Amino acid sequence: MVTNVLSSLKKANIPADFSFLSRRAGIPISESPIRYNSQTDTYARAFLVGVLNTLKVSLLGVVLATILGILIGVMRLSSNWILKQIATVYVEIIRNTPLAVQIVFWTTAVLLVIPPRSLNPVKLFGGGYYSNLGLALPWLFPSYQFMAWLPWLIAALVLAIVAYGYRRRQIIKSELPGNPWPPAIATFILVSLASYFLLASSSKLPDKLVTTINPKSGVVHSYLDSNDNGEQDADEKYLTHIKSDVNLAEGRMTVNTQTLTESRKIVYSEFRFPPILQNEFDKATVDFADPEAAKADGLKIHFYDEPSRGVVYKDLNSNGKFDSGEERFTEGEKIKGYSTKLVLDIENFRRTVVTDRDGNARIPRFKHITDTTAKAVESGPSSLFGGPTAAKDENIKELEFDVKPVVTGPLVLSKPSIPISQYFGGMSFSAAYLGLLLALVIYTASFISELVRAGIMAVPKGQTEAAKAVGLNGLQTFNMIIFPQAMRIIMPPMISQFLNLTKNSSLGVLAGFAEIVVIANIIGNQTGANVPTNILIIGSYLTISFAFAIIMNAINSKMAIVER
Repeated sequence: MVTNVLSSLKKANIPADFSFLSRRAGIPISESPIRYNSQTDTYARAFLVGVLNTLKVSLLGVVLATILGILIGVMRLSSNWILKQIATVYVEIIRNTPLAVQIVFWTTAVLLVIPPRSLNPVKLFGGGYYSNLGLALPWLFPSYQFMAWLPWLIAALVLAIVAYGYRRRQIIKSELPGNPWPPAIATFILVSLASYFLLASSSKLPDKLVTTINPKSGVVHSYLDSNDNGEQDADEKYLTHIKSDVNLAEGRMTVNTQTLTESRKIVYSEFRFPPILQNEFDKATVDFADPEAAKADGLKIHFYDEPSRGVVYKDLNSNGKFDSGEERFTEGEKIKGYSTKLVLDIENFRRTVVTDRDGNARIPRFKHITDTTAKAVESGPSSLFGGPTAAKDENIKELEFDVKPVVTGPLVLSKPSIPISQYFGGMSFSAAYLGLLLALVIYTASFISELVRAGIMAVPKGQTEAAKAVGLNGLQTFNMIIFPQAMRIIMPPMISQFLNLTKNSSLGVLAGFAEIVVIANIIGNQTGANVPTNILIIGSYLTISFAFAIIMNAINSKMAIVER
């Protein structure tokens, strides 16, 4: 039968082997956990990106769905009537709403519409950002020192296992209650931290490390100049996760006011420079590109987040401050905002950046601060479209940046920034990813909650009565008596829900997220190798399912009651 199928495919000129995997992919993938270049990487690497994206959704989704499912399941059995009804309504509505509808709703109706735009992000604690681009968080990445730390981590793990075994034997021998995990965890943390600080104190930059910046684009790169020729050769690749300090004595940015729709409302006359923190400069001044014309029109500037974001308005009531409605005017039957150009002059700008997995870091695009005539020329018509002018050519000089690589330990902290309307640095999660993840978690949690409720109800009531008789309170009874016994009942069907969540991630196309099925279908359309790509899909999901089943069955066997 296999021979007949292969011969039929060959006659139809349909590929039946996997030789296409070594060809150049040319598939643009917006979100990739690993380095990926559509112009040079192969179909095999593109498919690997799809597998990793599926795991990225599934693994985090399993954890979050379990936590939410347990919470909702416990609420369903709560003596508090309000909590019980909230949980009941949640389960009945979410469980009976198709997952595809929920994915489309969370992605297109919530996460892409309600959050503010990228140049007006919600600033999170610790340096994170949230906008319609998604979520960006500070993150730790392995630096050039990580490989020197890896043997220490292995040694710490071995010592932790030894400490666990020793403590466990002590507990068994003493026939007293105890927990072998705290000594093991403490051993691992102690050895890891001691070795980390030891390596960090003696760390030095790699030999022949060169860090450069493109003055026009603000892109920072680092590479090893192996032949000391002062230039980057074809075999000298960009280095990832290199930390650098970028300094600029003075620079200028220009921007036009905008009237736009944001968070389902119209915003008039706002100007938005790339976000700059207060500790990243000594002095920053925002002014009109043509101050005299702005003064003649009675225009003023009000800041929402100085110096990055504000609004241009006309002080209609002459009270010296901005009032709502002064940023717009009526022309006929239309409401309009004020259209003008502003410049941001900054002194002693400084920012610490870390190159990403593609070897790129970036700062905002600055221009050279020229004389007053050049400043006036910037407001001319051609500048609105980026067209050159004679005055610009005569006055603008190339910016002089001071870029220095920074010595780091085995790990380097990368903080996100928004230099050009998109995230650079840190760890970012797109709105498509968040929409798919949110829908999967909320949907799967409704089923897990019913498993939790059934498992708790299956524990005999006499267990609760006995716990109360020995003086345990409600929380102690649940944590020590009820829930551990319920987990033995919950765990087997829970495995099926984890597998369902993983397989349901194949609906990522509805959110615009590139997981296994999306990328495999693109590969099949480009190469005609639909049979091999379907085999790859089946093999990938089988592998993930077997991995889940093996791990969860091992946990289930550990929790099972051992009968003599």
